[in-house]
Amino acid sequence: MQAPGPVIGFSHLALAGALAACLAGLGGFAYGTRVGIAQEQAAQKRADDAANAERQQLQAQIDAGGEAHQSAEYARQAQVREIYHETQKVIERPVYRNLCIDADGVGLLDRAADVANAKSVGEPAGAAAGTPASPAQP
Repeated sequence: MQAPGPVIGFSHLALAGALAACLAGLGGFAYGTRVGIAQEQAAQKRADDAANAERQQLQAQIDAGGEAHQSAEYARQAQVREIYHETQKVIERPVYRNLCIDADGVGLLDRAADVANAKSVGEPAGAAAGTPASPAQP
């Protein structure tokens, strides 16, 4: 008697069932991963949209404040008038004259002139050369 065709045994069915279960598990894992990624992307998009809306609101407040300041500045500048006055000052007598300053004052003025003209000022301050020995007479 001849044996019928290949017989699939219980162990082969169990192996095929285990393989199908593994493939279904991997498919479920891949599907779950895609769903999780989509949910995370949607949550990130909502957070980004909320941040952009807040940024736009704050920028609008800043712009409104800038416009208010600018209009206030224009109003202030419209009210400001610049007035220039010219006055004449008449000097009847010079401030520094040899007759008004004693010898020490003339020496200090000569020394200041030498310093301003970058001349040597190595000698000590004393009586000015060419000044009268007695106090000036008005």
